[in-house]
Amino acid sequence: MNDLIGIDPSLAAYYAVDFLIIAAILAGMRKLAGAVGNVSSHAELSERDNHAFGISLAGAAIAIAIMLMGAVSGEAAKNPASEALIMFAYGGLGLALMAITRKIFDHISLPDISIHNEIMKGNTAAALVDAGNMIATAIILRAVMVWVDSNSFSGLLFVLGGFLISQVIMIAATVYRRHVYARHHGEMGLQKQLENGNTALALRFAGYRIGIALAVTAASGIVVYGDTQMIASLTAWSVVAVLMFIVLTALAILIRKAVLPGINVAEEVNQQGNIAIGAIESAVYIAVGFLLAGLFG
Repeated sequence: MNDLIGIDPSLAAYYAVDFLIIAAILAGMRKLAGAVGNVSSHAELSERDNHAFGISLAGAAIAIAIMLMGAVSGEAAKNPASEALIMFAYGGLGLALMAITRKIFDHISLPDISIHNEIMKGNTAAALVDAGNMIATAIILRAVMVWVDSNSFSGLLFVLGGFLISQVIMIAATVYRRHVYARHHGEMGLQKQLENGNTALALRFAGYRIGIALAVTAASGIVVYGDTQMIASLTAWSVVAVLMFIVLTALAILIRKAVLPGINVAEEVNQQGNIAIGAIESAVYIAVGFLLAGLFG
């Protein structure tokens, strides 16, 4: 029976270190979220009953857990103390990068709307896209951490490089969606719709970003990691990531037409705010992303 169990009892101290660090990070997440937003998380959640703040915080919790899955992956370090240092290094970098992606999302991807301010107003649509952005970034960070085998400090540069490449892809995808939306809907652009609280559009947009992130993770399964060939490895990773994004977009369009035949999706989501259609579109993007990640990741 022992031959069928893959847990090594000699690594119990390493498991304990990883668990304690993860628990500490998750326990302090609420205070960190309040400090970053310069608000009282207790007041937002229990006094103002700000559901948007809760959705955003829940998304951050899921994102942090996903990111930490990558931080604890790989072989154990040479001793528990080294394991703790590596965990803090990768976990800390991951948290910092997710904080940065929120700034990028707010000021570059969606420059005409303050996602943070909308969340403070209780805008559910803004909270959903914020949560989707955080989860998407965490999915990519986890994939890169697993790819580089995060049991050494040398992989931190690869994680940073993978993050920068992924943000370029995500920004480009968002700008593309904004322009397509503006071309079809004029002044009532994507950002204005989110500001007006279009939850259906927010669901679709969040699912779109999560689907892209899942598709991008396939690059970690296709490209061979080479710790002595950083530029070459990251270049190959970025090329494959872009290809996966293109494949995701094409497959999602085909599947959407099959799942929602005869339905004017644009009218249902953008004009009528049909949450059911928005949720289905979101699911299609995420499902295709999972399929690509499963096939190649």
